[in-house]
Amino acid sequence: MVRSILIIDPGHGGNDPGGGTNRFWKEKDLALKISLYQYERYKELGVPVAITRTTDRTLSPEQRTRIVRESGAKYCHSNHLNAGGGDGAEVIHSIYDGKAMAEEIASEIRRAGQNVRRVFTRTLPGNPNQDYYFMIRDTGTVVTNIIEYGFADSPGDDVQQLREKHLVYAEAVVKAFCEFSGYSYRNPSGDFEHVEMPVNPSPNQTDSEPGGKTGEYIHLPASANSWRVYPLDVAPTKGNEVGFLNPAKFGGLTYEVLGRTTPHVYIIETKDFGSVQIYGHSSTGATINRSSSQQSNNNIETPNSPTTDSSTGKHLHLPASENSWRVYPLGVTPTKGNEKGFLNPAKFGGLTYEILGRTQAHVYVIQTSDFGRVQIYAHPSTGASIRDDDNRTETTDSQATTDQRILNLPATENSWRVYPLDVEPVKGNEKGFLNPAKFGGLSYKVLGTTQAHVYIIETRDFGRVQIYAHPNTGATITTS
Repeated sequence: MVRSILIIDPGHGGNDPGGGTNRFWKEKDLALKISLYQYERYKELGVPVAITRTTDRTLSPEQRTRIVRESGAKYCHSNHLNAGGGDGAEVIHSIYDGKAMAEEIASEIRRAGQNVRRVFTRTLPGNPNQDYYFMIRDTGTVVTNIIEYGFADSPGDDVQQLREKHLVYAEAVVKAFCEFSGYSYRNPSGDFEHVEMPVNPSPNQTDSEPGGKTGEYIHLPASANSWRVYPLDVAPTKGNEVGFLNPAKFGGLTYEVLGRTTPHVYIIETKDFGSVQIYGHSSTGATINRSSSQQSNNNIETPNSPTTDSSTGKHLHLPASENSWRVYPLGVTPTKGNEKGFLNPAKFGGLTYEILGRTQAHVYVIQTSDFGRVQIYAHPSTGASIRDDDNRTETTDSQATTDQRILNLPATENSWRVYPLDVEPVKGNEKGFLNPAKFGGLSYKVLGTTQAHVYIIETRDFGRVQIYAHPNTGATITTS
């Protein structure tokens, strides 16, 4: 099978609607529609193409950029709708490459009737050798352009133009890329506004065969060391895999069958690769059954199954006296040498996590911001305690739903530092910079606090971060 030369990335998705949202559309939905249209057009024109998502699916920055890096593609379109009160399309390229393709795309969008605000690049504040946007910075050797088709809050004509002509602009990008990359281009047939938008099978879609979302499970035997999994938008054949599962490591693996793409090819949700296809003909040793009893952990890739703590609302508290606390992957024995990393309760005045399960006595399953879902040893002799209450300093979804405060950053500031959740929020530890001035000020929902005047917020470019916002910085806190 021919490797894709191009991969399309519909921005945002799932629980991230995107900032380019208004009363007519959500950015994630319009970006997906544009992307699916382009995806079908490129296939029609014979351009080998892939796509990061075909459904309303949440992708973390790490997942998204990994899919792009591992796609084998040379180029990437990352499709977005802008916000911030401007008007016109923008195309962003790397400080190292992508300018020629960006200018070709901008020229074709202009010819299609949309004004082009700018073609530009941006560096990471404090590091002129790195690109600012993660979709450009972290996609490896793939030449990536971020395409902003217009502004959702434009004071000009963008909103009306995008409502009427979003597929016209999508087609302009297709034409530009074909001309840039040497593929033969021909005009589409039919009406832009009545294009059928086929969506590949997903966890929300099943076919007419028995199976799909009917309570079936696929069991992968412990005798298999390696099992290929494939993205949803490719043929499930050797060379197209997105990665490998290791049933032997976990004494066998079991997943709920979420759908089928072809006979004996199932859709499952995996911890490392997200929603993927997997070939499970009976000749491979895989079995399909109506329960997950062959591997009670189902989707948790560990030989030990969580027990009932996950349903009791209990929390694990790590005391502020400890500087270092080992955490372990789910599939290993939780002993020294097997650790995945270290937590630092002292840095945060203690840490508290919801207990999601147990793998053995005094070994708990928790979800961490840096290491994902891990095991942690917490015998009472370690100083750890189990509580019914949740007084964590690291934010949680339950906190986010009860905290209705809004953090407002003033339009006078060009640069505002944000920090990862697990570091001290001081100069040198920043993850990146926000630019309130560019958008006439920025506002974020307060999801939690880590210390006085240090808030946890969710950002588009850096994910969930800490931000220092003492009143003397010009920031304000309001109640929504």
